[in-house]
Amino acid sequence: MEKTHFHSRSIEKELFIKATSERVFRALTEKEDLERWFMKTAEVDLHPGGAIRFEWGPGVFNFGKILVLEPLHRLSYTWEALSPSATTVIFELTAENDGTLLHLIQAGIGEGEDWDRYYNLSNNGWSVHLKNLTIWLETGISEPHRPGKSR
Repeated sequence: MEKTHFHSRSIEKELFIKATSERVFRALTEKEDLERWFMKTAEVDLHPGGAIRFEWGPGVFNFGKILVLEPLHRLSYTWEALSPSATTVIFELTAENDGTLLHLIQAGIGEGEDWDRYYNLSNNGWSVHLKNLTIWLETGISEPHRPGKSR
């Protein structure tokens, strides 16, 4: 079986959102926005090295640290995954015509059965979250969170 020298996989998603880069960046970084499309409770210390804490439901948390903060262009943070490993989440924004091209990468996903399960849940989760982000920014409709619901 062939392995990459990184021993990791990535999830990549790209989508076009009819909103300015400024608006999309705000939705990725501001507590009020994050809690409308992404998670139940967000705590973001918005500077490189700042801590993030996302709560999805009772007892369901994600922690991380901001790695890169380039307003309107790029946001990256660590994302606690299977112990003791963290993955890295990267959002890249490109202004395009009447909106923004959003490129998401979640890197550092390992090998093995538990990681396979994590990869599948994360891959599906990002599809749902990014759809909710698009709906929120394009229509103002906030999708309710469904903590613990995973398919």
